[in-house]
Amino acid sequence: MYNFPVFFVGRDLEKDIKNYLENVSKKAGFYLSNSAENSDIIISSENIPDGISINEKNISLYSEGNEIFLLPFSYENVDLVIIKAVSVFNKKNPLDEFSLKMKHRYKLSKFLQGLVVTMEVEDKITNMSHSQRVAFYSAKWAEHLGKSQDEIEKIKELAMLHDIGRIGLEQLMLFTPTRINEFESWELEHTITGSVFLSSLDELWFAVPVIRNHHENWDGSGYPDGLSGDEIPYYARFIGIVDWFDISTHTASSEFEGIMSVEEALVYIEKNSGSVFDPNLSESFLEFIKYYLMNNNFI
Repeated sequence: MYNFPVFFVGRDLEKDIKNYLENVSKKAGFYLSNSAENSDIIISSENIPDGISINEKNISLYSEGNEIFLLPFSYENVDLVIIKAVSVFNKKNPLDEFSLKMKHRYKLSKFLQGLVVTMEVEDKITNMSHSQRVAFYSAKWAEHLGKSQDEIEKIKELAMLHDIGRIGLEQLMLFTPTRINEFESWELEHTITGSVFLSSLDELWFAVPVIRNHHENWDGSGYPDGLSGDEIPYYARFIGIVDWFDISTHTASSEFEGIMSVEEALVYIEKNSGSVFDPNLSESFLEFIKYYLMNNNFI
């Protein structure tokens, strides 16, 4: 059994990280103290002799003044460092605890991915839904770029979850017909709904930036936050291109004056590189998709 140490979450931490740590700690059954002096492990943005240091780049675990664990910053790695800290405190192997957490996250993610596919319309020829196609092309593009297998799987998972917010909206529209017109004219709603929903699930916080920002444009004209350039999270830019490509070639839309051919969609991406799309990623995607379609059927 694990004897959980008393944690102190420093007020100097960035607000979102502080809120995340407090929520995770409470759900895990950790005791949070209001005093650093009465705590076993302090979490701070500063380097401390015993505790966890978190900044925008790294997460470090210190014991008796020595850095014993260092990872690049991500919410998944925050969890891993906390597990390591609890294990050091208890002098036990952290792998068992981490394995249980990852199994739970995997099951939760797979359940939501299945729900997405169930709610989306499948193509009669390929039997694939929109999110499945986006995940397929995103993974193939990542392979083309030589990304690691772990990153490819992460990109595929993010692509499968990117439209999770549409589920709640479609159900709400079914049962509140007076609001249908409002939702049809307010496309950005699904990005906000999805990000709010997933932000309540600690295990899937890493997917929130993609869900919220995959409709942002490089020049700042997108939604919901009007982010531009590198302000837009990398995976949101990456999956956003594939998302647009699939929508434009499969879905009738007044914006595109009907369904585009593959050639028309590629011309549009090239024309809008540097305005709608990340110029480097759009160039990379065009290179990939042209190469892929020379040797494979379009889905």
